[in-house]
Parts: sequence; C-alpha cells; structure tokens
Amino acid sequence: MKKLIMKSRLNESGISLVEVIASIVILSVILISIFTMLTQSGRTTKNNEDIVEATYLAQTEMEKLYDKSQTTLFADYENAIDLELDYDIISPETEYEKDITTPNRNFYIQVIISKTDPILLTTHIIINVYDEKSSPLKTPKAQMQNTLEWRRP
Repeated sequence: MKKLIMKSRLNESGISLVEVIASIVILSVILISIFTMLTQSGRTTKNNEDIVEATYLAQTEMEKLYDKSQTTLFADYENAIDLELDYDIISPETEYEKDITTPNRNFYIQVIISKTDPILLTTHIIINVYDEKSSPLKTPKAQMQNTLEWRRP
C-alpha cells in the first residue's frame, strides 16, 4: 500500500520550469509584435496628417494665385506674386518661396513658374510644399500644378 501512495505522489501533474519559460517567450513575442504594429500605425497616421495639411496648404496657395490671376494683368504677375502674396524671389520670373507656420508645424512653400505664354497670357505654376526650408532636394509633402490665365489689358 505504501508503494501505491508513493507512486501516486510521483505522478502528480504540474507545470515545469521549461513550460513556464516557453510560455513567457511566446507571450513576449506576441506582445512585441503588437506594440511594433501600434507604433508603426501611429507613425503612419502622423505622416498622413502631415500630407493632408500640406495638400490643404498647397490648395490654399493655388487659390490665392488663381484669385490674383483674375484681377492682375499678365505684365504684373511677378509683382502680384512677390509683393501682394508675400513670396520671396529666388530667381526672377521662375521661382518664389515662402515660409508658412501652421498651428502644428512650419512648412516651406516653393512656387515654380515652368512656362509662360505671353500670347495666351498664361503661366504654368507648380507649388511644392516641404517640411522645412532645407528640404527642397527631398520629395515634397504635397505638390499641385495649374495653368493660370491672367487678366487681359
């Protein structure tokens, strides 16, 4: 009878140290992958918000340029961009720039006039919005293009 009691005590089932360590490793791998996914999701959301804000800014600037094109003669388009819209000239007749601060961040806007047609009184305008002034060599956060017809004399 003593043998039976001893045998039953030896057969008691329980969790071994190896099983505990294996379950901790598996749980850690699962939690790390979830935290990585959440972190990446947060970065993607922030980047998308920046792109939406930059696109809105480019659209606003394009609308300002369009409004000026309706009230300004073709011969005065440079002054309208430079003086009335408060852009700085990078290279006359082709490139202008402006720094804009929004509630969330600073943006650098570059306006490029790629083609000018004095017969049709049009200019082809490209607006690039960058994160900061030092980044024009990078890809812009937003880009918008349009051909504007300026007011006839």
